[in-house]
Amino acid sequence: MTAPEKLNALRQQMLEYQLDAYVIPSTDPHQSEYPAPRWAAREWVSGFTGSAGTLVVTLHEARLWTDSRYFLQAEEELAGTGIQLMRLKTPHTPEYADWLTEHLLDGQTVGVDGRVFSARAARSLAKKLKGADLHLKTDHDLFGFVWKDRPDLPNRPVSEHLADFSGERWEGRLRQLTDWMTERQLDYYLVSALDELAWLLNLRGTDIDFNPLMVGYFVAGRRGDHAVFAEQNEALAPWAEQLPELKRLPYREAANYLRHLNARDADIGFDPGTTSVFLATAAGGLEAGGVESPIPHWKAKKNPTALAHLREVMAHDAVALLRLRRWLDGALDGGVTEYQIGKRLAAFRAEYPHYVSESFNPIVGYNDNGAIVHYHAAPDTAAQVRRAGILLLDSGGQYQNGTTDITRTFALGDPTEEQRRHFTLVLQGHIDLARARFPAGTSGVQLDVLARGPLWSEQLNYGHGTGHGVGFFLNVHEGPAGISPNPKSPAAQHPLEPGMVLSNEPGYYRTGEYGIRTENLVVVQESEQEGWLYFETITLFPIDRRLIDPTLLTTEQRNWLNDYHRRVLEGVAPLLEGEELEWIQEACVEL
Repeated sequence: MTAPEKLNALRQQMLEYQLDAYVIPSTDPHQSEYPAPRWAAREWVSGFTGSAGTLVVTLHEARLWTDSRYFLQAEEELAGTGIQLMRLKTPHTPEYADWLTEHLLDGQTVGVDGRVFSARAARSLAKKLKGADLHLKTDHDLFGFVWKDRPDLPNRPVSEHLADFSGERWEGRLRQLTDWMTERQLDYYLVSALDELAWLLNLRGTDIDFNPLMVGYFVAGRRGDHAVFAEQNEALAPWAEQLPELKRLPYREAANYLRHLNARDADIGFDPGTTSVFLATAAGGLEAGGVESPIPHWKAKKNPTALAHLREVMAHDAVALLRLRRWLDGALDGGVTEYQIGKRLAAFRAEYPHYVSESFNPIVGYNDNGAIVHYHAAPDTAAQVRRAGILLLDSGGQYQNGTTDITRTFALGDPTEEQRRHFTLVLQGHIDLARARFPAGTSGVQLDVLARGPLWSEQLNYGHGTGHGVGFFLNVHEGPAGISPNPKSPAAQHPLEPGMVLSNEPGYYRTGEYGIRTENLVVVQESEQEGWLYFETITLFPIDRRLIDPTLLTTEQRNWLNDYHRRVLEGVAPLLEGEELEWIQEACVEL
């Protein structure tokens, strides 16, 4: 079926259920950033493959809202579909809820699938619609009728993440949660977010590409009467034997179980931001039990064992990137595509014994493709990479001992003065943020300007955040903290705390020409001065000196760069010999 045919089929169902508009988010029942194929409904209808976007279908129109990371990609993928792109956070573009209130008539009805719409989002949307005399219905999954070959529920293997890596046993984490529940007089607490489930129980799955997660729910009982809901129940048996009172039930039984507890007048807690309307209703209703989960905060602060493993994995990840870079130098004359570069890098990463998968689909953007922030090179459309121009490579790996995310911009020929200037402005912002010292309680929105300052001085900017949290053998994007200029962003408002791992990734993108980004991971550390914090940069890979204009660097910036390259050499050189060792020694020569 084509996109227009899918829209027509969807509208037939809307007429059947008397819906005047239907909102299709990008999420799944757990509010995941990257849903399993079963819940990729927005992508199935529209053809838009970006990770963020909301599709609104009325009986006569279809519009897709997404942010600046995906404007170019969305324009290409929506062409010919009849779906209009709505550019978020640009002048005269309303949010989708405001658009609905402006375009629907009094008394009309908006539908959503309450299984993939969070309780918080539904409450907010219902309030907005009510003010315009519109109604919200949350009980219609229209895709059950129109998506004939819809994928099944995920049911892939599950394994235990050993405490030797995580630094904590799951029993201690579960006890921490039940103690927290006792303080709040909760009998039960629903853990819905998949990365929270994985962290709490030290379980890792393979249900979602690039994210080591199992699709399931966990209901913690204050008195030890816990329940887990997943399709992969047999694989959980060895782990479950350690909890004799644990109930292991099918994934679809979660709502019935919550209804049963609610009928007994149990006090059930759930996080309205990650719990679906469907389950929130089963647990007592949208106004009952809404208690923000403590797990994201606990999970974000990595313990010393995890951080030691992460520093180790950074050196091995650097070896893979070094081998990719050396291979690329030899492959350019024979012909190589962006797609092939991404595949070869994954193969180099896989040489390390603790490797599991890539942590996201690599972004390999040559010249003008590098200006598409979340570009994805497909096998049949990937650009041929030549010995000229610049290449933006954003990639990462999932390892038993950590998650990596690194971006480097490489000169494949002689860069222009303009490219060197823009690269150096980005690098200056990266260094200024990396060097920051800041008082405890500081949030990412207060630090973001440090990374943008050099670009702003020349009236240049980039349209994405500067940093996101990174999980430990978990999601490459995690909360609760981040670095962004948006004062309304909960992540940007969250105080940075010791043990948090974040990215530092300013960039610059010239549409139709090239993209530049430099990204390292940093750990928030306590300074020797009480009450102060700083960033420890833990990514270990050289920055391409051919793209640097040293005349723009301050003495402090130059010293930071030379010191960084000394640390790269100290961390990675012991893993190398011969020509590989010579390569990194040359790449780390002082500026």
